[in-house]
Amino acid sequence: MNQEKTYRVCDPERSAAMLRDEEFLEAFAACADILGSCFLFHPVKEGAARAFGMLRDIDIALDWPFGEEADRVEAACRFACGTDEFPDAMSEEFTRLIRGAGFSPAPPWGSVYTDRDCVVFGESTVALRAWMRSHGIERLNDERDPEDHIGLVLAMAAWLAEEKPELVGEFLRLHVLPWSGHMLAQLEKAADHPFYKGLAAIARASLDGMEEAFELEVVEPRFYR
Repeated sequence: MNQEKTYRVCDPERSAAMLRDEEFLEAFAACADILGSCFLFHPVKEGAARAFGMLRDIDIALDWPFGEEADRVEAACRFACGTDEFPDAMSEEFTRLIRGAGFSPAPPWGSVYTDRDCVVFGESTVALRAWMRSHGIERLNDERDPEDHIGLVLAMAAWLAEEKPELVGEFLRLHVLPWSGHMLAQLEKAADHPFYKGLAAIARASLDGMEEAFELEVVEPRFYR
């Protein structure tokens, strides 16, 4: 059984100040959007190509919003983008890890790890749907994927930063941070292609930075996978 960690908001005034900082929110949204697109779109699709290009060209020191994690992100970006195996090898890896019809060594949905039966559309999906309804939030895209897909929650974090910034911290604390680090650690371990191994590391470092930036702590659930 996992040891439970209790998280709390350490400094509400600091968090509130950051939510009034338009420059930070813009950078946060861009970061979450880039990462979400990399997880959501097949490498040959336009959305993924745009995100991959931004990762390759970004100036981490100037443009990444999480200063405490900049070194980790920069190292992961160099690793992820230092390959010319595009798009065939990346396409195969994307299918194997994220979009394949069969077994994935690191499924991208939170409920696979937190639900006792290790199923999609499980408890974390239901909880996120209820949270979205309570705040009048509709899905950002089609309904083929459960809402607790790593790409979808990152995309939603980007949208919230632009449209409902007051909800960003609560969303991260309740519906992203509890399981995403566990999932991304499995993805980093399972990935064979440098891009997806690096992407998992970038996303973990960035989510650590989000946690630090908002001074959040989460309740880590029991993981069943």
